[in-house]
Amino acid sequence: MPIHTAPRFSISPYFAAYDPAKPAPVITTTIEKSLSDAGSFGVYQISVFLILGLLAVVPSMVGFSYDLNVGTPDHRCRLSTNDTYDTKHDRLLKYLTSSSNTDYDKKCRMFIDNSSLKRKSCDNGWVFDMKKYGVTLSTELSLVCDKFHLRALTQNVYSAGAAGSLLTGLLSDRWGRRKTIYLLVIILFIALNTMQLFFYSPTHKLLVFTICRFFQGFAITFHSVSLVLLSELTGPRRRVLAANTLAYSFALGQIILAVIAKQFKDYKLTYWALNIYVLPFTCIYLLIPESPRWLVQQGRIREARKVLERIFLINRRPIHNRLELFYSRLPTDVVAAREANQKMPTYFNVLKRLCRSKLMRKRCLLLIGVWAVALSVYLGISSAIPALTPWPHELFIAGAISEMIGLSVCHILASYIERRRLLIVFFIATALASALVPFTHDTQHNVSVALALLGKLTASSCQLLIVVYTTETYPTALRSTGVGLSACIARLVAMIGPQLSATQYSVWFPLPYIVYSLASCLAALAASQLPHIHSPCKLPETVHEVEKQHTQVTFTVPSPPPTLDQRRPSSALIRELGVTKSNPIPTPIFVIPRPVSRRHSTVIGLDQQINQVSRLPTITDMNEDEGDDKTNEIHPTTSVLSRISSLPTRLFAHRRNSNSTALINQDI
Repeated sequence: MPIHTAPRFSISPYFAAYDPAKPAPVITTTIEKSLSDAGSFGVYQISVFLILGLLAVVPSMVGFSYDLNVGTPDHRCRLSTNDTYDTKHDRLLKYLTSSSNTDYDKKCRMFIDNSSLKRKSCDNGWVFDMKKYGVTLSTELSLVCDKFHLRALTQNVYSAGAAGSLLTGLLSDRWGRRKTIYLLVIILFIALNTMQLFFYSPTHKLLVFTICRFFQGFAITFHSVSLVLLSELTGPRRRVLAANTLAYSFALGQIILAVIAKQFKDYKLTYWALNIYVLPFTCIYLLIPESPRWLVQQGRIREARKVLERIFLINRRPIHNRLELFYSRLPTDVVAAREANQKMPTYFNVLKRLCRSKLMRKRCLLLIGVWAVALSVYLGISSAIPALTPWPHELFIAGAISEMIGLSVCHILASYIERRRLLIVFFIATALASALVPFTHDTQHNVSVALALLGKLTASSCQLLIVVYTTETYPTALRSTGVGLSACIARLVAMIGPQLSATQYSVWFPLPYIVYSLASCLAALAASQLPHIHSPCKLPETVHEVEKQHTQVTFTVPSPPPTLDQRRPSSALIRELGVTKSNPIPTPIFVIPRPVSRRHSTVIGLDQQINQVSRLPTITDMNEDEGDDKTNEIHPTTSVLSRISSLPTRLFAHRRNSNSTALINQDI
């Protein structure tokens, strides 16, 4: 069947006044129109949202298991063979009441004998307060005092693995969203089971745990790929819901993890429960579709047609103009994508496309900086909350609930308020909440905990908004790669957040909260430089569309819209009627700035149209030579040939004005 060469987009012939406070007009592509006709959020999309939402529980369980399964409870040196943390005796009384004791001395050093005040390291090991976390990897391997850096190393390795989202983004753009998610789930399942088996090994336990944490961090990057897939399966109005679905699931995973850890109080059993939960998702390849947008970009029309037909079928929507939709418009989109020179994504091509565009280069740097701050503050406050009270599991659940409340508020407000303004407000609220935590910690402890929960609420909202913002910024061919690049750099920077929260007891308690507050203020300033993005908005397909989407062009349109006789006449008619040089008329139909070299840019005079309805409007030439001051007026005795040549145009204008008058009288 021949491929029609119809234009890809349909542009309205009327100009509209541009208002930066209103969303830009949406240009409908074939995929957008097909998803709208099939139901942008029907039964099919709901089922995919549910499956990927249940899968999105896993990243939070894997990531925050560090805080509970590798948590470090209160501890001190073991003073005797049968000593426990709750044992009371004379040597312990001297140890606790010594005036020279610091926090480090109480936890990591002991007296040489009862009569000496000299100290030494804990030769017999440590005893731990098992009521707080239970059995953790830190208590089993004694990752405290001089070995505390090994505990921090495992989390840094995990964050380094999570920075592999750049690679998963490239794989997603090359292999597809579906295959990439399936591959990452398999890697996660293998890493969890390998780590679980070595937990029962007497040697190399910490080494294998650290290596497996790296692969776990790399595997959970399917979270960003899932967001891209959900955004491309639904319409513009449901895009915030796509990000919210994953964000709600992420918060739900924290609640599930806290409940399991509190119930078992054993890190091995907690990881077994996580293994069992991940097991059914090894069949996820059969449950989720491929993105039809990505299939069209790759020229795989038959597979895109099958996905769209399945969406129409499950959503119970009829397919109108089947032949035109699947055999004319889809091939036209493929041809347009090829003409746009969308090459196969590689590292070089990605950097080349992003660096070539000044707008994309600036926007990419802003998004990376804002995302890095949002993620660092979020992870830092989440890691600091369990240490504020002796009940870490309960406070962990409270933090997850506050995060879900923040996501709900963000979801509601994002539909009515422009996203950039909302992002700035949430960053300012995060800065204020973080700054007030250390001031109320000593005097009003409950208020300090409430402010920390408020900070997590607003930080989670900032993270959600910046993820949606980033997804809507990059074009389809680079979307997953761009999101992966931003997430990669943001996660590398976010390694500072959890490590900084540990300094609240080892260095100075207000230090992390002051840093979080200052960073949030800087992120608010950076967010003010981002462009306006409203809901709904069309996902751009190419870098050119990204630049064109936010280009501000000002048009001035009077009411009513211009009629056919008010349009610009031809050059021949101008020569026949003559040209009158005068000052520009202050009430044009529209004014479009043109280069000075263009000699026949004209402005139609509306004043003469109002006074003389049946005559042609006066044409004013604005771009003649400046040195020519002579005025050419229409002579009353025009030649016969000139009158005859202009007669059809005059008759057409008179007939059109007569019809307009008749329609007005009929309406009256």
